[in-house]
Amino acid sequence: MLQGRITIEPTARRQRVQRDLLTALTRRGTQAVVLRLERLRGRVVQADRLMASLSHKAVLARGFALVRDADGAVIKQAADVASGMALSLEFADGVADAVAITGTAKPKAVAKPAAKAKEPGNQGSLF
Repeated sequence: MLQGRITIEPTARRQRVQRDLLTALTRRGTQAVVLRLERLRGRVVQADRLMASLSHKAVLARGFALVRDADGAVIKQAADVASGMALSLEFADGVADAVAITGTAKPKAVAKPAAKAKEPGNQGSLF
């Protein structure tokens, strides 16, 4: 008598509902990931454009040059250039070496060698 009342139909119906719900959630999750990636891609493109516009390369492309001394330090003022000073000029398409034929700056003094350091643990005489 119990055999007639127990059927697979309620379980199968619940399984179909759960499968449909899982399919819908999977689709929504995929759409959310795609939308998030598109937004992030847009932010990366925007950041790349900003970085390019702030780069010194954009300034060089407009016809300016970056001037460096022999040590590679940037020279910002003509007053920092001494006659005979070796210069490196960076343009948008490459680097050219130059020598200043005029200038008012005094040549850099040669740095004194550093004092010889004492060996650690050897304090020497205090008297």
